[in-house]
Amino acid sequence: MTNRAQNTQAAVPGEGAIPFFPLPAKRDLAHLPGPRRHLERLERDLRTGVNCVWYFPDTMVDSGRAEFFLRELMSRLEESLSVPGAIMPTEHRSRATDTGANPLPAQRSGSVLLENSSSPADLSDPWHEEEDGFFDADDPYGALLGSAGTPPPTGPSITREAGLPVPLADRLAKELGVESAPLNELLRRARRSRGTSDTDSPEDSDDGSADTPPTVVVRGWEEQSAEEMGSLLRAAHATFRESGLSAEHRPRFLFAARIRDLPNTVLGAGLGHNPVTTHWWWRVWTRLDSEVLLAWRSDSPAGADQALPDRVADAVVAEVCGPDVDRTLLLRGLWKGGDVESLRRALAATLPAQAADGRQKRPHRMSTAHASSPSAEVLDAWADGSVDSWDGRVRPVLAHRLLDTTSGELSVLVCHAQNRVLLPLLEEARTSLIDLVPSLLRKGISLDYFCQQAQSDHRVKNKLPAASLAELEIGDLARAARLLVLTTEQRERLKDLKRARNLLSHLQPLSQGHLNSVTQALTTDWVGDN
Repeated sequence: MTNRAQNTQAAVPGEGAIPFFPLPAKRDLAHLPGPRRHLERLERDLRTGVNCVWYFPDTMVDSGRAEFFLRELMSRLEESLSVPGAIMPTEHRSRATDTGANPLPAQRSGSVLLENSSSPADLSDPWHEEEDGFFDADDPYGALLGSAGTPPPTGPSITREAGLPVPLADRLAKELGVESAPLNELLRRARRSRGTSDTDSPEDSDDGSADTPPTVVVRGWEEQSAEEMGSLLRAAHATFRESGLSAEHRPRFLFAARIRDLPNTVLGAGLGHNPVTTHWWWRVWTRLDSEVLLAWRSDSPAGADQALPDRVADAVVAEVCGPDVDRTLLLRGLWKGGDVESLRRALAATLPAQAADGRQKRPHRMSTAHASSPSAEVLDAWADGSVDSWDGRVRPVLAHRLLDTTSGELSVLVCHAQNRVLLPLLEEARTSLIDLVPSLLRKGISLDYFCQQAQSDHRVKNKLPAASLAELEIGDLARAARLLVLTTEQRERLKDLKRARNLLSHLQPLSQGHLNSVTQALTTDWVGDN
């Protein structure tokens, strides 16, 4: 590994300075489960001949992360054709200012360069990345903190000598190497890939073209006219539909855009039945993504006394950060476990300094979180990167609200995370002890009597039927523990399990002391004590 990330220091108020963990390289983002599933859906639609519109929040475009994922998708397609934008990149704008010229947009490569290509990398290329190791040495946090790629170019539109913007169709034709009629050229290439070209020219058969129809990629944030993009899509749909080619063998378009670049109202007029599929960067990040990130950066295997607290801490960090995967490893690097207030201080050290925008009211309806796109009530908040769907809930991306010491929301999230890890283990401890109860009964105590004495006050008061041994809860077992032959240490462990179960049932997070005691109880074998 040639790249070495340098740890930076951040102090948590009231605590010592703890180094941050370096974050994964940019290319590893696409390997996370959520983005990988999202990219596979887009790839599947494009391969079946469906035109796609891919909507990103503004923040993803501004940070360059949208460009990063767009390039990742293009790398999966055999023949992708990227149309230069109408907005001039910075280097070309400077050149035009110096010379007084009005150049056409800079062309991107029509196909994606493979990693094993022998072509030397141009280090001055703004799209160039050096990722020969797991970490990015120059920007260890940039991959997940908004520096995943060069920010999209901004500036005045590129104009012809006549002073008019270059139409999208003209830029597409220039990229295809023709003077006009770019859609006809796309059809010609699609027919050639199927071996059904109208001509037998050697140029059509020996140019090494791919055996798949081309995918045309347009970046909406580099365009000036949504109507122009919609018109091109409508014309392409009509032309390709009348070509006689089946859907999977037609050229297809991919428009990547912000909602303000290409309002969805522009897409449907005159396009017929299902001409385009929209994909939203919504409900992409999942809890599993955070868990994978934490697993990638886990320390060497800990002993039994530390492995469980580490699992709980990982679960707490994932729950607290939610869709803000940028914060996951940073918070975990600062917070090694502890009470809610220490977690709040560590979270404050990782969040941006600016105050959270509290204008948007977050809906709590499950249908909003589970929908394939943000609903109208959260569309603006989604577009500015404020909210996302995560784990079946609409969650703010940045967790400034959790810094409020008068709110109990952070405690509830901690409790949810502890429940997720500890409840299955508490259930396992319960069933293990139940299996041993017949052999632990004191002399002269029958199993029926034990079950009767273990009944809860609620069940007795309401004259409910006695629960069987298999149905007894941890609290029931602790209530009748006097009838079992247990050591003092075993009785204390049973009390710890009961206390933990009660606290978690009432959404009361375990303190560090309680967590340590329940860890000891859960990692000690009942049989081994005897």
